[in-house]
Amino acid sequence: MIPDSEWVIQLVVRPRADERNSEPRYLPWAGYTRPMTGDQAMRALRACEVRWPEYEFRAQPIDRDEARFTLPGQAANWSHPAGL
Repeated sequence: MIPDSEWVIQLVVRPRADERNSEPRYLPWAGYTRPMTGDQAMRALRACEVRWPEYEFRAQPIDRDEARFTLPGQAANWSHPAGL
């Protein structure tokens, strides 16, 4: 069981070789920006890794900072997804 936080899935973007001392960036991944339980997030993370093996993903707890996880131009839908 994962802690009771709400979670989203993010794409991990590693810095380019010419970007010295840069940290990875974490971008919202379309279709996975709605909050989910920890167990749902782990299943979604595995599904993303299988479907898009060329990318790196992470499950990130929201901790009530929903604005950070909204895709540009899209209002966040903070109801729990069905069917995950």
